[in-house]
Amino acid sequence: MAGVLVIGGDRVGAIENRLQEKGFRHVYHVSGRKKSDVKAMIPSDTELILVFINFVNHNLCKNIKKLAKQKQVPIVFCRRSCDAIDLYEPVIS
Repeated sequence: MAGVLVIGGDRVGAIENRLQEKGFRHVYHVSGRKKSDVKAMIPSDTELILVFINFVNHNLCKNIKKLAKQKQVPIVFCRRSCDAIDLYEPVIS
């Protein structure tokens, strides 16, 4: 597998490890805290976008949804926790 784009959260250490265990080689992270994060782009090798809804604003979500639709990349919205990642096992694996 190639990469996953994680949006939201200040640190994604444990979540990054969990995603790498699931087979994602690259884990890209956008915190969503800066104004410039609204203009975030999707890396070319991204196979999944994971958005932690607790940490992002509406404009960032709107932009990422539009880009994901254009590039036909699946997007998952969840709370920030490793348990939430396990709930989406069929999508991620």
